[in-house]
Amino acid sequence: MVGIVIVTHGDMAEGVLDAARSVTGHSQGSAAVCLRDGDSVDELGPRIAAAVDHVNEGDGVLVLVDMWGASPFNASARLALKGRHPIDVIAGVNLPMVVELLEERTAKSFDELVAIALQAGSEGVRALSQAVDNQ
Repeated sequence: MVGIVIVTHGDMAEGVLDAARSVTGHSQGSAAVCLRDGDSVDELGPRIAAAVDHVNEGDGVLVLVDMWGASPFNASARLALKGRHPIDVIAGVNLPMVVELLEERTAKSFDELVAIALQAGSEGVRALSQAVDNQ
């Protein structure tokens, strides 16, 4: 099973994972890493590495971060580029993305889950005004 680690500023990672658990009823093989005010950015990389090691069952790990180019992304990308495990980093984490990954990860490959994350994440962003106008 592909592991999932969510890394964000503030408590967002824990909140998104908790909400996804509420929707799906499960979250085995997933972890949250929060970068809170006062935390050392230098310590973020080792915390992410520990979370990745914790959820990795040999099928790879998806690290979902809040923003491209920010500290959670940069620390995760450095880890992924070391090539210790199959890891991909996806920026723009949202609840639809995490719910879909938790539902699909036991039956899908690592590469399929990357595509699912991107699709579910982007399709989860919609405007009511546009949905109403299109009817």
